[in-house]
Amino acid sequence: MFHKINKEHPSEEFLNQIIANIKKGHLKPGDALPTERALSETLGISRPVVREVLKSLELLGIITSVHGGGNYISEDLESCLIKPLSILFEINNSSLIETQQLRAALECKSIELAAEKCTPVEAAELRLLLEQMNAATNPEDREKLDHSFHMKIARIAGNQMIYNILAASSKLNETIIGQVQSYTEDNIETTEAMKTEHRTMIECIATKDKENAIKTMQKHLAINDTYIEQVQREYNNKNEQ
Repeated sequence: MFHKINKEHPSEEFLNQIIANIKKGHLKPGDALPTERALSETLGISRPVVREVLKSLELLGIITSVHGGGNYISEDLESCLIKPLSILFEINNSSLIETQQLRAALECKSIELAAEKCTPVEAAELRLLLEQMNAATNPEDREKLDHSFHMKIARIAGNQMIYNILAASSKLNETIIGQVQSYTEDNIETTEAMKTEHRTMIECIATKDKENAIKTMQKHLAINDTYIEQVQREYNNKNEQ
């Protein structure tokens, strides 16, 4: 599984071997890695270098370290990009408007793919999420369920990159997005329109109507856009004080 590496770039080559073994299926979620000593001897590099790479992989969410119990390939490899992407967005000072533009592009592609691939069971799961969202009386519960609804569509789409980037962008602006939703909830007409759009999305996905699925998502996101600039200004003003 592992072999001697060129000592000129030991960290990079060790990292490449880990990634290659995961891609080839030699290392699967939950699998234990050899001990630091065993890796050091097999690879022909020092234990500090091994430890450095393992720590980097842990920060990326690719491995999980158990104190006194070794290192394991993460059980949730599919979501390991969310944290580093969130950090990247934050470092770049991505504004809510920019993130919303990214989200709009991804959500429209996501619902298009979901309309191609959705099964009856998945459509039923979307309907259940919508029922729970509409029945929720706590704004925080509605916000979480709304997020779950959109992420479920992304999951049905079957594109892991779209899913991860949507999750990362949502996490970055979750506080402001919650404020946007509080604005919409104060407007009964807007709230009812968004409920109708959620229902229409499900029916379009369930009936494989890609064209109208995209149009409905665009209309739905446009409602949020009307509040974005105001919330961004208030948020910026608050942070400047």
